Amino acid sequence: MERKLSKKEEEKIVQELNKMQMLEMVDTSVNLTNKCFQACATNFRIRTLDDDEQLCVYKCVEKNTNFLSAINSHFVKLSGDA
Repeated sequence: MERKLSKKEEEKIVQELNKMQMLEMVDTSVNLTNKCFQACATNFRIRTLDDDEQLCVYKCVEKNTNFLSAINSHFVKLSGDA
């Protein structure tokens, strides 16, 4: 026997899901920043990134963003099939 959720219960669940999604986005952003910084920042004698480091960061972020986008698209397709 299924029990229907009240409007208030539904709103609470949506709020919690939105909060979880926001935390996941922040976590992903922090992880991406750390990953690309560790992979690309090699010269700590100056305050700014040199041209090679900037290009590395750009490529790293682009590659990971494209990867995450592909994964999200796949999950959207899977959820649509369900």
